[in-house]
Amino acid sequence: MLLQTSSTLLDRVAFIKTTDFFQQIKDETFLEDITGEMEEQTFEIEETVLHKGDRNQLIFLVMDGKFKIHVGEIKMAELSSRAYFGDIHLFDSQPAPATVTALQKSRCLVIHQSKLLAALEKHVEIRTELIAHLYQGQNKTHVSPWHPPTLQDWYTAGSSAS
Repeated sequence: MLLQTSSTLLDRVAFIKTTDFFQQIKDETFLEDITGEMEEQTFEIEETVLHKGDRNQLIFLVMDGKFKIHVGEIKMAELSSRAYFGDIHLFDSQPAPATVTALQKSRCLVIHQSKLLAALEKHVEIRTELIAHLYQGQNKTHVSPWHPPTLQDWYTAGSSAS
C-alpha cells in the first residue's frame, strides 16, 4: 500500500543533491524548483512499485530502504539510498523493461517525467548536463541481456575442450 509522508523542501533539496541522479547539478534554483514538484512516497515490504510494461513515466529517487529490479524471478539489480529508477526511457516514453519491488519498507521522492521535462525546458543548460550524465551512467551499467546458448555455442565449447 502506498503511503505519502512529508519532509521539508530544504530537507528534500539537501537529499537530492546527494543522489546519483542530481549530484552533478549545482543550480540551486533548479534544484528547488524540481524538488517542489516531487512527492514523497513510502512502500511496504514486497510491494511492487513498477511493473514490467508500465508506462507511468515516473522517476523514483530512493531516500531509504531497498528495492530489487527483476524480470520474473531473475533479479537484475538491487538499489538502496541515493539510487534512482524509472529514468531509462525518460525521453522516449517506452514501457518499463523490468519490475521493481520493495525489499523492505522504503521511501522515495517521485517526480513525473512531464514535470521534470518542463523544468529542464526552463533550464536548458542543466538539460544538457543531465542528459550527458544519464548517458554516461547507462553506459557504465549497461549489461548485455542473457541469451541461452545456441547449438553452435555448445559445439564450439565442446570442440575447444577436446
